[in-house]
Amino acid sequence: MSMTTLSTKLPLLSILLLFLLLSVQTIGFSQNPDYFDGPYIFDQKDSLKIQWIEAGIPFDTLIAKKDAGLFKRDSLPLVNLRDLTFPVDNDASYKDVDKVVAVSDVHGKYDILISMLIAQGVIDESHQWIFGQNHLVIVGDNFDRGDKVLEILWFLFYLQKKAEAEGGKVHMLLGNHEVMTLNGDLRYINRKYLYTSAAFTTPYHEFFRQGSILGDWIVSHKIMVSIDKRLFVHAGISPEFLVLNYSIKKINKVFQKSILRQPKDKIKRNLELSFLVNGKGPIWYRGYFENGTLNQDSIDMILQKLGQKTIIVGHTSMREINPFFERKIIGIDNSIKQGSKGQVLIIENDQFYVGDQEGNQTLLKLTSPKESSLFEYVYNMDYTPTLEIKTDIGRLLKRSDKEEYQEADFEISDPDGEVVFSLPARLRARGNKRKMVCRFPPVKIDFKKSLLDSLGFHSHDKLKLVLPCGPEKSQQEYLFKEYFLYDLYAMIDSNTLRTKMVKIKLYDGDKKDFVVTGFLIEDEKEYARRKNARILEKAKINASHLDRESFVKMEFFQYMISNTDWSLRNRHNLELVKLESMDKVMAIAYDFDYSGFVGQDYAVPHESLPIDNIHERYFFSYPMTDGEFYAAAQFFKSIELDVYKLCEKATYMKLKTIQENKEYLKGFYRTLNNPKRLRKEMLR
Repeated sequence: MSMTTLSTKLPLLSILLLFLLLSVQTIGFSQNPDYFDGPYIFDQKDSLKIQWIEAGIPFDTLIAKKDAGLFKRDSLPLVNLRDLTFPVDNDASYKDVDKVVAVSDVHGKYDILISMLIAQGVIDESHQWIFGQNHLVIVGDNFDRGDKVLEILWFLFYLQKKAEAEGGKVHMLLGNHEVMTLNGDLRYINRKYLYTSAAFTTPYHEFFRQGSILGDWIVSHKIMVSIDKRLFVHAGISPEFLVLNYSIKKINKVFQKSILRQPKDKIKRNLELSFLVNGKGPIWYRGYFENGTLNQDSIDMILQKLGQKTIIVGHTSMREINPFFERKIIGIDNSIKQGSKGQVLIIENDQFYVGDQEGNQTLLKLTSPKESSLFEYVYNMDYTPTLEIKTDIGRLLKRSDKEEYQEADFEISDPDGEVVFSLPARLRARGNKRKMVCRFPPVKIDFKKSLLDSLGFHSHDKLKLVLPCGPEKSQQEYLFKEYFLYDLYAMIDSNTLRTKMVKIKLYDGDKKDFVVTGFLIEDEKEYARRKNARILEKAKINASHLDRESFVKMEFFQYMISNTDWSLRNRHNLELVKLESMDKVMAIAYDFDYSGFVGQDYAVPHESLPIDNIHERYFFSYPMTDGEFYAAAQFFKSIELDVYKLCEKATYMKLKTIQENKEYLKGFYRTLNNPKRLRKEMLR
């Protein structure tokens, strides 16, 4: 095969635009030995047109079908050019299937898919079907985000045929990303495929146009299938969808004939078609997990109307496969697109199991685990999520001193902008000084316990969010410094409150007003649940009742960061907790905005203290023995280098700020490493 020039009949303007795209994009792949893509194969009567990119070089050739053999290139899928037909199964319901494996939202993560299917006995090491007469269900979204979409498509193209030959089935369901790509909505495609588009001066969706092998194959895919009265569909079935009174066969046909590869305007003009590709349609719906309008009766009604026992969906990202509504809804999008691990759902002998890449299988619990709270769900995200809050911002800011709740819409989205969680909420200002002096006070966000419970979360219903005091860049740095102090404190004591950095978009109605970075902080009830601890809210506690080691370390930490805004007697900025693993009560510090380390303009020391400003370190004179004092001093000396390394890792701050932080903490260590100064300044 030789490289040829692509001829086109595109209008002149389109040619110019594509040429401009080519000149910009091809810089990224030209002659790149690590860049491979394809093959894209098109049926042209007696010939096959084949396009691919090999080691950064685009190839475009035409070959007679009679001369076709194997398309075999290093680092590209092996394709038998004599075997490009595919089975079309118009059935929509199946029964008496011994075993089903289902996976969703692979998003170009080919290696994860392969490792899971090998581990769970669907294919062997040579990628051959060994699953007999059983069924594999791919619940949509092979496209976008990852860079091995073509590897997935060609693998499943041939696996489907191998399964059919053994009496089994591979069901390829359409997800929203299949529909988006084939219809020209390319917002989420991996950058690699933009390069391919530029190389051949072809809009990417045109690689799947009519006559393309993979495109025609994808169009034959279904929206949903039922296996032993368990419905598999990418996003879900809304109550509104039921009004259309579509059978499973009809909805599959409507997508194949009237939606896929159709002009956007044509779909938009038809109310039913427009509904099917919007938020209440089967490829976009998130109502089981996000809007709280459904209860158990609603789910039972949907299932009864459809004649199904269970609905298995992907689309809405979670950390693991989870059941909802008494296992009548099972969400299987376990965020494969985010990392290097994945899970599959296994149905066998009327039981549900979760399988992983190591070959393990565990029984799916009857109800989703209530050990996971909403805070923990966000905290365990391996990225910085975006919190979008729509509320009356003007009212919040004007009435922050009232601490009155007001209605809000709350969403969490991933770095690609895809919403992973959404619920109605209430919020109010909180904090003592900050709600009086800050334009953006800290807020408490409150959710309905019943909604959290329906989503499988522990019913603890509040999140505490800290925002920068104002929109100025300096205030953002102040917030980063405060966030850093929680990490520093966690280095000193493992039993501290957890925090999670988040991007925040505040909307006033539909108008985006502010975009800042803040952090969520674990509140006392969430901490108590996680640590199986008791919060002592009213018990009279003095320093002698406390666990001495952690208390003295906490005192040193407060001195280290020059923070005097705490009090044991008044429980000010301290939580007193009793852990099962400890004999005595612990004092856990929080709220460090008054520390000299942070350096807020509004921060001043209490008038009762013998210091003039927050940068004067002052060691509170709670009773302690010399042994306790010097043991803590030795501990802090032992972690000095680790403290500086932690400073350097805080790259969310400006380099200048990082250096200032190190210098501030070095001042503490100059005292700590000078015995005379130590006694003078800390043991006065």
